Amino acid sequence: MNLQIPTNPLLPQRNLATPRPPRVCFPVLLSGDLVMSSEHLGVSYLCSILKDAGAECKIIEVPFSHDSNTPEIDEIVEWEPDVIGLSLTTITVAHATQLGTALRKRLGQDVYFIAGGALATFLSKELLTNKNWGFLNGLIRGEGDIPIVRFVEAFWGEGDYTTVPNLTWKNTDGTIHENPIALPLENLDLLPEPSRAQFECNNHRMPYLRIATSRGCSGRCTFCNAPHAGNKTAPGKLWRAQSPEKVVEGVEHLYNTYNVNTFDFVDSTFEDPGGASFAKERIRKIAEGFINKNMRVYYNVCMQAKNWSSADKDLIDTLYESGLEKVLIGVESSTQGGLDIWKKRSNVEDNERAITLLRGAGIYVAFGFISFHPWSTFDEIRNNNIFLKNMMGYNLRRFTVRLEMYPGAEVISKLKSEGMLESDFEETLNPLAYRFHDPRIGRLADATSLLYGSMYKEEGVIEKQPSVFEFETYDIVLHTYMSRLKRHCRADQAAMDVILASEEKADGIRDEMVAFNFDLISIFVDKAESETLDDAFALAQAPIVEAYYREQMDRLRTLQLQTSFKLHRQGVSVNEITFSGASKS
Repeated sequence: MNLQIPTNPLLPQRNLATPRPPRVCFPVLLSGDLVMSSEHLGVSYLCSILKDAGAECKIIEVPFSHDSNTPEIDEIVEWEPDVIGLSLTTITVAHATQLGTALRKRLGQDVYFIAGGALATFLSKELLTNKNWGFLNGLIRGEGDIPIVRFVEAFWGEGDYTTVPNLTWKNTDGTIHENPIALPLENLDLLPEPSRAQFECNNHRMPYLRIATSRGCSGRCTFCNAPHAGNKTAPGKLWRAQSPEKVVEGVEHLYNTYNVNTFDFVDSTFEDPGGASFAKERIRKIAEGFINKNMRVYYNVCMQAKNWSSADKDLIDTLYESGLEKVLIGVESSTQGGLDIWKKRSNVEDNERAITLLRGAGIYVAFGFISFHPWSTFDEIRNNNIFLKNMMGYNLRRFTVRLEMYPGAEVISKLKSEGMLESDFEETLNPLAYRFHDPRIGRLADATSLLYGSMYKEEGVIEKQPSVFEFETYDIVLHTYMSRLKRHCRADQAAMDVILASEEKADGIRDEMVAFNFDLISIFVDKAESETLDDAFALAQAPIVEAYYREQMDRLRTLQLQTSFKLHRQGVSVNEITFSGASKS
């Protein structure tokens, strides 16, 4: 079978406009943790690629609901799509199953249901034989940019799917076929600007616009199923990136078109591959591009701690000057034993060094952290709690994060080999379907998760956002607000005095929260170890925690408002530092 791709494989090989353009609908599932208010760049790229190829595309946001008849489902049905494209994540499995079943019932058998994403990539045939996923016709493994064009061409033509790269599909006789995975798109500069349909349907009211500048990751984290060095499925290069010029051009377009100044870079590691000198030179050019074009932008990235040392201070300062205001580091554990379980490239010293460097430059540092996992010990948990108390103790959620299993992640094989994977995992795909070596720690993980609701305990799904989760987002907003004020007012000493005084008061409130959180989590841990922890205790604490975090957010919001009023009286305008999403006329 020849699956060679043309020089520009994103271009259509047949006219999709006849007899009429195919209609492809991408429902975006707004459930789970990380996708409640953010753009889905994967389907946004596919939407733009297919539109350029001549298809009609529509992105519809679908909030979680127990009802199988919702306005969003009605909207999808009324649009009369020919293809439904579902991008699957482990945390939205239950939602996707419910939605797919409801849509199949309403749309009939002529509409083709196709899935993509990491979950589809690693499950492949298993997903198409799963009784809960009977509504699916096929799925695309790996990157979908090229395969989605070839698939729609085949679907709209003779229905011959044998040459569609990366496609796993059911034939009319029920047999399942798995086509080889082809080379992914090597030149990412060929990608069109992704659709900003979600931004537009939300009336330009989103906290940021997302940007992807690279594909792949040099890490080997065993809990991760994003494409990386340890789970590579496609031929070709492990890591590919857009040129700095393309990145700057794309941000400038959004900055000028939508009057937007805040961006979230979703690259697995901004300074990949491996923090090499040429990789750091690439991100320096991106930063200098923002500076040279005088774009007052603010952006967030992910970094690996191992890649940063005091020798990089000049680069970190340049990144800050260009608008870098937040970095996410996958810390995961405060102990070397914990880091070894996840095969982290960074060690304890690397994490502490990188956090200190970035905070010293005025950059907010967020953590990825796994508080509870099947091999946790009480000693490790207590060490982690002390580390968190010292580093980010005002954020209760960091103390309570459980391991979530993603199909394709190496940790699942380890759990299976040790008999710790629940027998129904392959059917339910529940990311929490594992057991703990120490059952007391399993009870601890369950009890602390009850602080955020019963569905969160069972499936990791958020129905109504708890105040702890809301605070996690607001704390970043407040930090970046103060950071932007300092950038804006650094030549105005009177204004700086107001800002620094407000920061000191905010830190005082956070210190109170550190004490509250550490005391609370210590009680949970002690009760778990002595086998006196039960759900009743956790449920009794939930309303106390909810009210406490609401109260602290009110105090911080009042402080933020007072700061703005004081600066306004001094003649300082804060309009330039806020996110703006109004289109320019």
